[in-house]
Amino acid sequence: MAGHGKVSSVLDCLQGALEIARLFRASGYVLDKSEMKRLLAELVGSISEAKMELSILQGNVEDKDAELIRLNEVLTYRGNMRRRGDAYYRTLDGKPYGQPYCSYCWEKDSQQYHLHNRILSKEVRVCPHCKNEFQAARTPYFEADKLAV
Repeated sequence: MAGHGKVSSVLDCLQGALEIARLFRASGYVLDKSEMKRLLAELVGSISEAKMELSILQGNVEDKDAELIRLNEVLTYRGNMRRRGDAYYRTLDGKPYGQPYCSYCWEKDSQQYHLHNRILSKEVRVCPHCKNEFQAARTPYFEADKLAV
């Protein structure tokens, strides 16, 4: 079999079920009891395997859909993100504003993680994802209303 969670796997399972159905038809629907039980068990097994492969395939499709949504968001934000100091910011009229985002995570994986102040120290900001530390002076918070002036 080609692999789990692929269309070809589902088609292989359904092809097996079709072959069993052809055996029924070729026999003229006259089979001894044990042979009929065996063929019905094979048919049920093939259909069950096809259902399992379809559920794996559905999970794969949902994962791909989630990744496409994430990549679409990245493309949307890519033009609206600007680096200033050691962090990235969203922009308003071409100027950075709001909370700083981790530059490492943004440049590596296009993931947006806000930097947080380290506990008991307002001079160091930490990325909750990669744990990189940044100087707060190089990653300030920019008020959007100050930009309008």
